[in-house]
Amino acid sequence: MLLEKGVSILHEVKVRGVGIDPKTMSIVLLLSSGDKVLPMFIGIAEATAIASELEGVKSPRPQTHDLMIRILTTLKYRIEKVDITDFKDNTYYAVITLVQDGTGDGAPVKLEIDARPSDAVALALKSNAPIYLSEKLAGDLVLREVDVEIISNVKMPSNEPIAKDEVEAFRQFLDDVTPEEWNRFIDK
Repeated sequence: MLLEKGVSILHEVKVRGVGIDPKTMSIVLLLSSGDKVLPMFIGIAEATAIASELEGVKSPRPQTHDLMIRILTTLKYRIEKVDITDFKDNTYYAVITLVQDGTGDGAPVKLEIDARPSDAVALALKSNAPIYLSEKLAGDLVLREVDVEIISNVKMPSNEPIAKDEVEAFRQFLDDVTPEEWNRFIDK
């Protein structure tokens, strides 16, 4: 689905999964549009939040992204959509669009909040909001075929949630990884 935003066109993407790049030991978020995938390196906390949401695993106490959704709900805001807008200096940028319906004068209030894409995607999943990629990023420079051998722990080419055994393997990896292994990609 395409959505026009001013003169630019936004391309809807879906979360395909979370995996590990075995060459760098980096955690990768996979967003897909059709048969093409955007791999994006993300942090452990965001990967855990995204994988848990895809798997339907709920924490007994609210995690950070759950807390943010609760705060927004209490303030009568909802996440309308997430736009991944740009890539500069090896960093992706995203905007979360919030809407507060039925304010005093009856007009909805819209806010656009700058965010890391990994946090924005986690919040979009938790609120069932669509995720869009800017036309600039959807071009040949970003959306591309993924070498399946590079990405592990992801079912290709399925839109199904990550299997429980894959989530458990990821958790086991997080439990077993040594500081030296993390330093291989953190110090880059």
